[in-house]
Amino acid sequence: MFENERISLIIALKAVYVGNFTAFFTPDRVGTFIGRIVVLKKFSKLKITALTAVGNLSQLMATVFFGLLAFLLIKNVNQEIFNVDLYVLSFLQFAFVLLFVALTLIFAYPFLVLKLFERWPFFGRYIKRLSYLSEISNELKIKIFVLSVSRFLVFYFQYLLLVFYFNVDFSYLDVLVFVGILYGIVTFIPSPFLGNFGTREALALYLTAATPLGLIGPLISFFVWLINVGVSSLIGGLILIINKFKSI
Repeated sequence: MFENERISLIIALKAVYVGNFTAFFTPDRVGTFIGRIVVLKKFSKLKITALTAVGNLSQLMATVFFGLLAFLLIKNVNQEIFNVDLYVLSFLQFAFVLLFVALTLIFAYPFLVLKLFERWPFFGRYIKRLSYLSEISNELKIKIFVLSVSRFLVFYFQYLLLVFYFNVDFSYLDVLVFVGILYGIVTFIPSPFLGNFGTREALALYLTAATPLGLIGPLISFFVWLINVGVSSLIGGLILIINKFKSI
């Protein structure tokens, strides 16, 4: 079903950029689906929302995975990136393991999870309409997760290149642990608007204040935010404006 409903790469890119634009003005970027609905008018709004949620869930899984990896590797880095009590570190490792397992189960069997809410009057009427989620093949889910991991690695290499550009004494592993902890924690910190702008930079400063990265940490985070959120949101806004003029 899903594999047969194809759209062009150009339309897909427009939907992504416009989705980033609408997410920019919503808390925790939950408005991604709004922009996609605007572009993909021929598709069911409920379907777009649900599939966007599946993609976001996959990205969350990737973020939690690298966060867990960072917490497991933190004792092997050369920098004092995250001064944390051993018991707190153990708790974080355990919590991220449970979270990753839970997210994996939800990602693998979304409809079974939705069935838990079937008896609730408010949710019940939507459950049957979301039954097509069970038709997403495992092969497609694996591809989605691989793309999510690849997206996270893009962030990692962006941080790595900027660390090298500023000539900071941080190894590949140091950067991986720093980025894993940074994204792993900031994902669960509520942020009202602007694509978590400010939240990630403040956490970066906390993590790197006592390291050679120092104040450069928040600066690097700002550049990564600007590239991935600021610029993409601007492109999405321009696409909306152009489409608006075309429809007049």
